[in-house]
Amino acid sequence: MANQGAKKRLEENRKKLQTLRLAIAIGLAFYLVVRLILRRGYESWWHIIGFVATFFLEAFSFSAISKFAEPEFSDKGEVVYGGADLSMGGMCAYWHDLLYISIFVQVASCLSAYFWYTLLVVPGFALYLLYKNVLQPYWAQSREQPVLDEATRKRLERSQQRAERRRMKWR
Repeated sequence: MANQGAKKRLEENRKKLQTLRLAIAIGLAFYLVVRLILRRGYESWWHIIGFVATFFLEAFSFSAISKFAEPEFSDKGEVVYGGADLSMGGMCAYWHDLLYISIFVQVASCLSAYFWYTLLVVPGFALYLLYKNVLQPYWAQSREQPVLDEATRKRLERSQQRAERRRMKWR
């Protein structure tokens, strides 16, 4: 009965990874069938470059997600750690978003070449997070001056005056 939670998480992660593999395969198959058979080839080299780029995005994000889900086993072969919860937020959620966006772009670019511009959402969102979580707090911290009430200000002035008198005394 030990480690039932780890075993359950291991099974959940295997199912989730299998679902993601299926989504990637369906997206790739749809793109190849529509582009090669129905549209009879590619309109330009940009479609080939876009296809390769989205394929690498999918492979990279799937490998990152699978790293989150890696289980740990004991020497006896028992599950010690079932892997991280793939439904948690943070970086795992960002990898999922990247995977879903790249699959969407692959499938939607069969309809119109303008859907390739959807990939610009990814660096745009990264710049937004950089601004919101790093730059804005840094700029706000450097501008704000601590507001002191009257009693605290007088106490600080007295302690500075005492420190100045002590320094003058020892010179």
